[in-house]
Amino acid sequence: MSPWLTVVGIGEDGFSGLGKNARRALLNAAQVFGSQRQLDLLPACIRAERLTWPSPFSLAPVLALRGQPVCVLASGDPMLFGVGASLARVVENAEMHVLPSPSSSSLAAARLGWALQDVTTLSVVARPVAALNAHLHSGARLLVLSNDGSSPATVAALLRERGFGPSRISVLEHLGGSAERRVEASADDWNDPPIAALNLIAIECIASANA
Repeated sequence: MSPWLTVVGIGEDGFSGLGKNARRALLNAAQVFGSQRQLDLLPACIRAERLTWPSPFSLAPVLALRGQPVCVLASGDPMLFGVGASLARVVENAEMHVLPSPSSSSLAAARLGWALQDVTTLSVVARPVAALNAHLHSGARLLVLSNDGSSPATVAALLRERGFGPSRISVLEHLGGSAERRVEASADDWNDPPIAALNLIAIECIASANA
């Protein structure tokens, strides 16, 4: 079967930030799946039926349209903890195109001046923050994909509990968009400021003297 599914990585800059192939795929699609936030980034010229993901999340609505021109929107790079990786497990590679945008990890590393090859990228999206424990050691640099606006406070609490209170936390909101913002503090000094739901947590691990 020829490709019928296109997974489009879209950033906070929306449709204007997409390449020619991604725009063409969206213009030619019969259905477009994504979160409401992602679908709202599309202009009126996209005439496809816009479909939000079911709750609980399922790929079944996409797979039911096999053979039709379908687009799926993902944040940044769809293959980095994204829906593209999930689809690749159930859709043959020959049936699917993946068109990535810069990942939030790449954008965060660029903002912070961190070399990506020296950074560990993790996700706490629908995962316990305890997944960070195995990666906590002095000098480690972590990029953590947040579940929501409460994730930074939860991560800061974990760092304090594990003896990494001096660690530097940078929370980067809406990377690549007009609302981009950075909030910084140590885990010890994190006072739970209001944080946007769309954020990434950068951690420079520093152990306390008595850790």
